[in-house]
This record gives sequence, structure tokens and C-alpha cells, in this order.
Amino acid sequence: MMELFQIPAFGRAIVALFACGLAFPLLGIYILSLDLIPVRFGVMHLSLLGATVGLIAGVDPMFFAILFSVAAGFVVSGLSSRASSGTSGGAMALLMTSSLGIVFILFYKTNIHAIEAFNLFWGNVLALDRTEVYLVVIASALILAGTLRFLRPISAVLFDKETAFAFGFPATVVYTGILVMVCVGIGLGIRITGALMVDAVTLLPALAAQSLKKNFRPTMMLASIFGVCINMAGFALAIVFDLPTSPAIIVVGTVAVLGCKAVTSRRGRRRK
Repeated sequence: MMELFQIPAFGRAIVALFACGLAFPLLGIYILSLDLIPVRFGVMHLSLLGATVGLIAGVDPMFFAILFSVAAGFVVSGLSSRASSGTSGGAMALLMTSSLGIVFILFYKTNIHAIEAFNLFWGNVLALDRTEVYLVVIASALILAGTLRFLRPISAVLFDKETAFAFGFPATVVYTGILVMVCVGIGLGIRITGALMVDAVTLLPALAAQSLKKNFRPTMMLASIFGVCINMAGFALAIVFDLPTSPAIIVVGTVAVLGCKAVTSRRGRRRK
């Protein structure tokens, strides 16, 4: 067993899972608090467009996928701020449909096979190269640093963007920053776990932390703790029982969420 951890691929996987376990659950808190669920699907489509452009240009498709994810955050923020409801759902739906249409036109007009671009979305933490691990670590560090530095305005925006603006916080700038962080995190999470399982490193730890019904700061800390524990336990489970990593992480995360909900429910019954 121990000799497995001397294999470079396993070492890179552990570093990536630890880093994203610390930071990406904070994005899950943002997603749940701001109702950014549609953003996940929108980023998948924008990343696919970026990967396609990268393949056509002969450049690493992962680089262009992340670049388009960053652009998605700014575009959605701009479109949602002009919407009457101020939400991102309609803006992201527009980006999803338009980007997918452009992708298939590019497939039709070039010699790029669709499977080459879609390969980006299967996700495999053991297939990460050194550059991708560096990207995960750097993005995680920026997410953590940004959250710590701007914790007060972020908490105000998560509570209510209009109220945050009334209290003098730069609500639009903070909201845009949150969207960009979420889009980049989802773009990298897709490479780690796959598009259909990106919730494993974002939403499940956040759901577990929120289930305990703590204040904002303790919830953020618990989300990071749960993120690391879920990732490491899921990875260990995958190794011991010869399972795919992403589904194993999801199983562990689901158990953690249900366990936290059970603890909260029992605590509530005792108080009664």
C-alpha cells in the first residue's frame, strides 16, 4: 500500500485533493448562498468552447478552458447586473446555449473530433500533470486569500447584495469576484472529478457544514475541514476497494452530509 504513494501520479493527486479540499468548499458556500447552481452547467459549456478553441489553435485545451471560465464570471456578472431580478440564471442560460451552438459549428467546420474536446470533462485526479496541479494549488491559494481578505464584504453580499451596497461595500465588485472564483473553481474541478461529479469537491462539503447551522465564519471553516476529510477519505476508499476516485469521494461526501443532518436533527429534538 505505502509504495503506491511513492508513485508520482498518486503524489500529485494527494496534493490536488488536499488543496481543492481546503478552498473549493468555500465556493460551494457561495453557490448555495447566491443560488448559482446554473453556473455549474454554464461553465461546463464555456469550458468546452475554450477547449475547442485551444485544440483548433494547437494550444493546451485546459489553458483555454480555464481562460473561458474566467471570462464567464465577468460576462455573467455584467449580464445579471443588468437583469431586473439581478440573478445569474438567465445570463448563464444565454451563455450555455450560444456557446454550445458555436462549439458544434466549430466541430463541423474544422477537423477537430468532438471526443477530443469532451475528454476534458471525464476528469481523473490521477491523470493530472504537474502544471495542472500547480494551477489547482495556485487557484486554491487565491480563493483562500481572497476569502480571508474580503470576508466582511463577502458575507454582506451573500446576505443581500443591495443591503451590502447600502452599507458602503463595493457589492458589484465583490459579486463579480465571487463569480470569477466560482467559475475558475468549477473549471478546475471538472478536470479533477469530471463534469458530472464536480459537486463532490464544491457542494457536498458546503452542504455538510451548513447542515450544522453555525454562524458564517465557523461554517466556512467547517466547509474546508469537511472538504479535506472527504477528499482524503474518498481517495483512500478508492485505493483500498479499487474504486473510481470521483464516485468514492461522492459516497463519502453524501455520508458526511447525512451524518451532519442527523446530528443537527438529534440536537434539535434534545432542545425540545
